[in-house]
Amino acid sequence: MTTTTVARRANAVPTDPRQHARDIAEAVDYAWHSRYGGSRIEVPMSVVAALALVARETEDPDRLAELAEMFERLDHEGFGLLMQRLWCEFAAIRPDLNPRTKHLWSWTDEDQGETMLRAVQAVGQAALRKGLFGRCGPDGWGEADLLGMLLQTMKSHGGKKGIGQFLTPESVTMLLGRMVAPDEGARILEPCAGTGTMLLGAAQAMREKGLDPTTCEWWANDLDPLAAALCAVNFHLWGLGLRVIVGCGDGLLDQWMHEALEHRQIAIDEMQRAWKLARQIAAVRHVLELPTPESALDRHLRKAKPKTPPPPPLPPLPPASSTFDAEAVFRQGRLF
Repeated sequence: MTTTTVARRANAVPTDPRQHARDIAEAVDYAWHSRYGGSRIEVPMSVVAALALVARETEDPDRLAELAEMFERLDHEGFGLLMQRLWCEFAAIRPDLNPRTKHLWSWTDEDQGETMLRAVQAVGQAALRKGLFGRCGPDGWGEADLLGMLLQTMKSHGGKKGIGQFLTPESVTMLLGRMVAPDEGARILEPCAGTGTMLLGAAQAMREKGLDPTTCEWWANDLDPLAAALCAVNFHLWGLGLRVIVGCGDGLLDQWMHEALEHRQIAIDEMQRAWKLARQIAAVRHVLELPTPESALDRHLRKAKPKTPPPPPLPPLPPASSTFDAEAVFRQGRLF
């Protein structure tokens, strides 16, 4: 990686994680609306969420910097394939969240035009250049609601008002959550969770007391499917464990709880069947000694991988004895 790229990464990460999240949200909002626009804001949010998941699962900053440089070099088609791959992998490791996160990644199954793919590429590049990968590992984005900040930035006032949605400032929501500080093994229920910022505050308060939030049951719901989807991703980003249920429905009724549990189990069963089929296919390929074909994304990544600089040239070899002209050397007054 070049020195310029490393310096740019270092300078792009503000000390305050909330300010950093705000900077990324503003850059993404500008990139999306200047390249594409429209009301499908779940697409740019999907891009940022997928990249944030990569940052969480990669603890080596140097490796993450290499990935950032390679991702930025992808063309628009390659970047679209990358988003599809990342969401497929997340669906495989967290099938319990699929019923909610589907609202974010369903666009990857559609036929995207060149204009949308170029906007997706611009959004990803804007987020990376603002240092999205500057916070890595399980604690990388565990102190701020990046996706909540993005939702507040991108959602129009009319869109919020149309469904009666009025987002509480993050600082207030975080403070309210920190006042709860549940005990280990508790059940925490938030029927109007938004993107889950209040639950993040509660989890932070537990960790400050030396408690483990993964021992709790975290129940969250929101009427807005986009907010519920972002909340589901946040639960993984914040390391709240596997005992999480995210619903999407009327928080004044308890029907969302039953539906969330039912849909969660259906998604887990479907993924188990998919894993079984994948293992069978892998076994057949192994027996038949079939080579693994290179995917379209792998070809794009190979082309985008930075070229290794050539090694420095070797010093010239001394002349062979048969070419040594003793008389000429004597005339020049030197021996070696």
